[in-house]
Amino acid sequence: MVAGAHFANASGVGLTMDEAIARMRAQSPDVLAAALKVKAAEGDLRTAGAYPNPTLSVGLGNFAIGRTNPPGLGAGETVVVQGGLSEELELWGKRPARIAQAQSAIASAQSARGDLERTATFEVRRRFLDVLVATERRRLARENLDRYRETVRVSQARARSGDISPADFNKIALEQRGFEREVADADLERQQAMAALLPLIGSEGDDVEPVGSLALPPVPGTSAALVDDALAKRPDLHEAESDVEAADAALELAHAEAWPNPTVGVGYTHSQFTVSGDLADQIGANVSIALPVANRNQGAIERAEAEALTAREAVHKLRLTIPREVQTALAAYASAKARVDRFEHQFLKQAEAARKAAEVSYRDGAVSLLELLEAERTYIATQRDYLDALRDGHTAAYDVIRVTALEVRP
Repeated sequence: MVAGAHFANASGVGLTMDEAIARMRAQSPDVLAAALKVKAAEGDLRTAGAYPNPTLSVGLGNFAIGRTNPPGLGAGETVVVQGGLSEELELWGKRPARIAQAQSAIASAQSARGDLERTATFEVRRRFLDVLVATERRRLARENLDRYRETVRVSQARARSGDISPADFNKIALEQRGFEREVADADLERQQAMAALLPLIGSEGDDVEPVGSLALPPVPGTSAALVDDALAKRPDLHEAESDVEAADAALELAHAEAWPNPTVGVGYTHSQFTVSGDLADQIGANVSIALPVANRNQGAIERAEAEALTAREAVHKLRLTIPREVQTALAAYASAKARVDRFEHQFLKQAEAARKAAEVSYRDGAVSLLELLEAERTYIATQRDYLDALRDGHTAAYDVIRVTALEVRP
């Protein structure tokens, strides 16, 4: 029975599903890009925590153009040198809000990376399963072809002895084309499945041999427990909650930005124009601030309020959606498992028994050629349908893992 079998081919490089997932996490361009987004968010945190730089200013002036007063003064007797240092003073609440927004953005980026890995892991599992199923289908197709070739050989001997007519033998020989086509289709299906898998795991190779079992895995837990796990672990929910925190911090910052920062400064002036009464050396101080008369950051506040409400609605939607996703995935798994069980406990045994009985009866001349061919076709179709049922069952099991985030790394 195929479900309990492990598949590998010595002609290729063996690869398990866990190894494929590890490759995806280490080599997938999408996962690497998500990690870089986290690093970029960490850079934004450094920027958010930085204080404004002071401004140094230097000026040189009071050069005479034309006649001086009193007449005859040179440039060295009129020049004025000025220097100053000013600093923008950030008002209360702005820097903490900016830092909180950046920290929430880091948490959101980390959760987005986890969610990408969650969905990518499901896709790798599904594509790996396609390769595994296609490999088994190819094995069964070759096995059926070899067995049918034996039927052709026996039929040829019966035709030579006169037990069957040459016309009947030709029909049997021509039927072999269907078995050969089944092998060719299985080869093509496997190539297509491999072409879909390799880019997901960042592999530049042409082929790998899947190592694994098609035995259907059990679902780990009850519906209520899995819903609780999903609400606690789903990275997309964590990302949405971090977005709420970032939106709240942005709103707080928008309110704080309504009040402009003052700028304070000190200056030093050295004047050579003492003949006019200037002090040779002097210092001074200044304070400047924009007056929030027309622009009080109303537009940014309104936008931040809307974005905060939008972020909360996204969280609410996910909290409503996630339990439904878990229940739907569990129902799909239960249906697929019941179908697999019917094949394993009934359909496969019936099809194999009917095929064997038809082969024996045909060799004894007890059944017609049409009955033999019909039994062969039914057996092959049952095998194919069973593999499809296994694919659906595994996909449903992987979907349960995906929607519950059972394998999300902290």
